[in-house]
Amino acid sequence: MATGPVMSEPDRFSVLLGSHHINGTGFNEINPGLFATWERERWAYSIGGYLNSYEKGSLAATAHLPLFHWDRGAISAFGGLAWYPGDGRRFSTRLGGDVVGIGGVELRQGNVFMQFVPMSTNSVDGLVTFGLTWAAEQ
Repeated sequence: MATGPVMSEPDRFSVLLGSHHINGTGFNEINPGLFATWERERWAYSIGGYLNSYEKGSLAATAHLPLFHWDRGAISAFGGLAWYPGDGRRFSTRLGGDVVGIGGVELRQGNVFMQFVPMSTNSVDGLVTFGLTWAAEQ
């Protein structure tokens, strides 16, 4: 019997270090966080927690679709949900309560990753996040 995704160990771990809010001011841009990723044949999914731009803890779950792959890197589209306690109403992608939709493009090269999340709000034009990633020992 094959092991399901919930029962298997993660294939990759990532540490979120920070962010930059394009044309935005007054946001926390030091965003430590930890994510676990399960990589499948055609897609991957991640779950994790981090210190958000409003200096509160958040949780996120995303699915990733690889678009281009090379020896030590990849470009993927991603989308998912994030919980912003007390701040969900600030997002135009709010789905209910403090849960918001998130999505964008991720670039991974070696042990470094960057994500670009387009936004259309009064205070920010986009978000760039960055951190370190590595394959889990199996």
